[in-house]
Amino acid sequence: MPETKKVKELMVPISEYPIVYNTDTLNDAIKVLKTYHVESKEHRSMIVLKREGTGEKLAGILTVRDILNAIKRKTVSYDGNELFAMSWSRFYHKGSLGNSVTTKVEDAIRPLVTEFVQTEQDVSDAIRIMMTKNINILPVFEGEKPVGIIRAIDILDYIGELL
Repeated sequence: MPETKKVKELMVPISEYPIVYNTDTLNDAIKVLKTYHVESKEHRSMIVLKREGTGEKLAGILTVRDILNAIKRKTVSYDGNELFAMSWSRFYHKGSLGNSVTTKVEDAIRPLVTEFVQTEQDVSDAIRIMMTKNINILPVFEGEKPVGIIRAIDILDYIGELL
């Protein structure tokens, strides 16, 4: 049986993960995600922080799917076929895409509920949460401070060791 690993051994530190604030726009979030993609980092989500007084608190997770869903909600005047048949440049010039990316991140994020892990928890706890909640990413805390993210892809090798 392989040695049990702690979440902190497999997590991506918060300093290496894309971060936006709840008051940023989706346009800002897209730019941040593109910057990380250019740096050869494969991220499909980002951490959303909220400023509280002199500190910061984790507000949620913003995924690529959340961004696309927010754009879709702002363009309900188009049916699905028309939206995807038209050129994106024409769509942008009509104003709908431009207006949708000015949406605030806080209006598109997945708010945190109870799905998170602590650095000292066993990776098996993260696996159990991911499988039971049908999610692929979990915020990692040390006490009350967000310190990283653990993704399903980060623990895939570990799952292989357990089999």
